[in-house]
Formats: sequence, C-alpha cells, structure tokens
Amino acid sequence: MSGTQLSSSVLTIAHLTRLIEACINNAGRQCCRTMLCAVFIVLSNACNSDKQWQLYDISDHMPDLNFSLKSGTEQAVTEQSCQGYLVLLFFGFTHCHTECPTTLFRLTKIVQGLGEQAHGTRILFITLDPSRDTPSVMQRYLSGFDAEHALGLTGNEADIESLAKRYRIAYRQGKPDDDDIMHSSIAYVFDRQGHARLIITPNDSIGMAVEDLLRLMALT
Repeated sequence: MSGTQLSSSVLTIAHLTRLIEACINNAGRQCCRTMLCAVFIVLSNACNSDKQWQLYDISDHMPDLNFSLKSGTEQAVTEQSCQGYLVLLFFGFTHCHTECPTTLFRLTKIVQGLGEQAHGTRILFITLDPSRDTPSVMQRYLSGFDAEHALGLTGNEADIESLAKRYRIAYRQGKPDDDDIMHSSIAYVFDRQGHARLIITPNDSIGMAVEDLLRLMALT
C-alpha cells in the first residue's frame, strides 16, 4: 500500500469512527446495524486495494492484542496468555438477546470447522457490562457455547472502556429502564503473534471464515 493510500485509509477510519459514535448516541438499533455494516465495507475497500482475503483485511490498521482482564476463574489473563494462538476477539454481554448468542454460535462453528487446527485457537468474549457480568457469570455463559476454546473476560469499567476504545468498539448503554446495550457484532482476528489481521462480520459465511483462518494459521 502506498503512503497516499495509507493516509487515506487512516483518515477514513477516523471519520467512520466518528460516524459510528454519532449513530450509537443518537439513533436506534436498526440504524446502528446498518451503519456498522456500511462502515466495515468501506473500511475494507480503504484497506484492501489488492484483496488477498475473503474476510476484511485490517493488517497494519488496528493495534496489536493488548489487555489485562480476569477469566471466569478470576485468574489474570493478558495478551501473553494468548501467544501462539489464533484469537477471535468479540465484545458483548451475557444479557444480550440476539447479537451475542448468534455471534458466539457462529464463532464456535468456525472454530469447529478448523478441524485439527481448532486446538490452536481461542475465542475471547469481553463483556461490555462488567457490573453484571462477573467472572462466574461469564464462565457459566460461555460453557453453553465452547467451553474448550472460548474464554469470558471481565474487569472494571475503566479497563473495559479503554479496551473498547482501543479497538474502536462503539457501544451505548440502554435507558435506565432497559438493560440492553447497543453494540457491533464484529469479531477481530489476531494471528499467533498478536497482530490484528482480519474482521469477521455477520455477513461473512462460516465456510469463508474457516478458509481464511486456515490460511492465516498456515502463514503464521
């Protein structure tokens, strides 16, 4: 990618991030879903002048994996804990009615589709609702999807907010009488060295994701 293309991509990402925040703060759920899908289509086009992957390539456009949170057993988990693993990172919350269970089901199917390579993957589910999603709640919730490969992570609100900003995850708490949180349904893919490489969106087929992840594992 040329310097001009890179600068254009960075500007595009910054502009789209502001659009996401405005949508989350001022619009309804359907608008947010539509906006987020459009954002990553445009982001993909900006970052991928020569498309090499079926999924959206974000190499060199997102920060490396870096966090410090607690697992369901209240053990400290950091990016170092994931060295050598292909990581699928997803933000959500256990009281989510639709997006989170659907996305986690899809991620579980993707990991299963990797066959013998599945042992080299980890699904990291980071809560956006740390006040309710305690370590034990997260562990119980993830056990219904993939207890072997999925890990629920929680922490204090400041840590979660900082991490969400790091990976440009736009979300908004519901009204006082509503326990919902509007958020995106994308999952980030990090390679074995912790570099951000791909994005999985709700529009990507499981088969497409499996093919790209197997290829990424072979390359790294």
